[in-house]
Amino acid sequence: MVGKRAVDAQLRRSLGLSMKEIEPLLTTGGDSAERKFMECCWCLWKADGVELVEPFVEAVFNSLPEKSRSILFQRMLTIVYVAQNGEIKNTIEPVYTEKPKPQT
Repeated sequence: MVGKRAVDAQLRRSLGLSMKEIEPLLTTGGDSAERKFMECCWCLWKADGVELVEPFVEAVFNSLPEKSRSILFQRMLTIVYVAQNGEIKNTIEPVYTEKPKPQT
């Protein structure tokens, strides 16, 4: 796992903000804080996957108010369920009870 310095460097490159600058935005809570948290996670994920996301979450998630943490958890679960559902649909072959009609 990489450290906070790598996270900070990537956030500066991607969003122009450091973790110290982002944290006060998150402590206020609400929709804008939740969106900023998700934006940071997305930028970090695109850059290096879990290697950057994990230290970011460990450093700032608990600075969010309880309600925002709850909402973010629900959003993340939704994202996971949608992604899993998409994978299931892509891997399961359709089962036909009768022969499909040829398309003309």
